[in-house]
Amino acid sequence: MLSLAAALVASLRSIIRQADPNQPVSDVRPLTDGVAADTASRRAQLAVLGAFGLIALLLAAVGIHGPLAFAVSSRTREIGVRMALGAQGRDVIHMIVGDGLRLAAAGIAVGILLAYGAGRLLQSLLAGVSPWDPGTLAAAITVSVAMTLAGSLLPAIRALHVDPTTAMHAE
Repeated sequence: MLSLAAALVASLRSIIRQADPNQPVSDVRPLTDGVAADTASRRAQLAVLGAFGLIALLLAAVGIHGPLAFAVSSRTREIGVRMALGAQGRDVIHMIVGDGLRLAAAGIAVGILLAYGAGRLLQSLLAGVSPWDPGTLAAAITVSVAMTLAGSLLPAIRALHVDPTTAMHAE
């Protein structure tokens, strides 16, 4: 491929010399190289933003998991009583995950309002996207719900392993 490019460059130089011998020919390179050089900074910015996004998702999962794990540990006695009275494992999971989803719903409602307000303020920087873009909001809500489910799953599973007799004598 390199020899073909070199042959094309030599041919281009001779054609340009025939058309105008005073015209300088320098820095001949493929268009793909020029485009790659021009967009390298954007790719680096996208990589950094993607890394920050992944870190934000991890922090969101930890931020959801922490309070729910604390809530489960502080409700050990209640969960033990419920299980002693016949609550099934799915009931306990629904209770813990439901608590997480209720918190997520409140956070999503506030987040949508704040995102809309911030989008209106930064509208000049949003190229081709409206501040009330349904696809973007749906993606954000989906990720929030998924992170809530992921963050509440481990505390819910831990709650399943609560021994009712141990929980009753815990405090």
